Amino acid sequence: MRRVLVPCLSAFLVSATVRAQTPPARGTAKPATFKAAALTIQVSDTLGAPLSGSTITAEGPVSREGVTAPDGTLRLINLRAGNYRLRFMREGSITLERDLALRAGESATLDVALSAAPPPPKAPEPVQPPPSSRTLGPPGESKVTPVPLFLEKNFIGGREGRKDSPLGCTETGMATLHQLRDSWLAHTHDDADEWIYVVAGEGALRIAAAEHHLQAGTFSLVPHTVTHAFVPQGRNPLIIISVLSGPACKG
Repeated sequence: MRRVLVPCLSAFLVSATVRAQTPPARGTAKPATFKAAALTIQVSDTLGAPLSGSTITAEGPVSREGVTAPDGTLRLINLRAGNYRLRFMREGSITLERDLALRAGESATLDVALSAAPPPPKAPEPVQPPPSSRTLGPPGESKVTPVPLFLEKNFIGGREGRKDSPLGCTETGMATLHQLRDSWLAHTHDDADEWIYVVAGEGALRIAAAEHHLQAGTFSLVPHTVTHAFVPQGRNPLIIISVLSGPACKG
């Protein structure tokens, strides 16, 4: 009987020891409660009048954006605590930025005044070209010349290489009838542009390295300082009317 009780007593003592060493179970921790913050914004001009249609953006722990109502207000809700950068934009007003710190559960208000944007700069006035330093002299006499009749009376002789006949001139230009049997070597007009009309004959007009065919009815323009030459071709003389625009009348 004594042998049976000893093992039972030992088992009871071991079980009691294990229970005494097991710590009591702790209760489950409750999750932290989110306390949302809110912000009411009033946007006005510098005189205190509410500004509707103002766009407001908030950047921080969360992002928000909205437009002010007709009374100039906007309410942002469900904001987390932290620092925010607010931006206020409206057409016709200068954009403004503000920093704001919100606490958990806080319901804050903010008044903002936007200044009117300055008017856009005026477009630059067009630059007027300086007045020409050249002044026209008194007008010359009008003149009409029937070229065929003029040629009958002033036709180049059989042995003449070149004949120049003035047709008219003023303070700003002159017209000359040139009849060429020989080439008119390269030359320039430093102070005059030259308009050339071929009355009769054929030939070539050499301008720099280029050569242009001339025949009755051909019109050419040679600017001042440009080197040019005339080369008659065929048995008949090359007859041209040259108008120099620029120099005063020499005849």
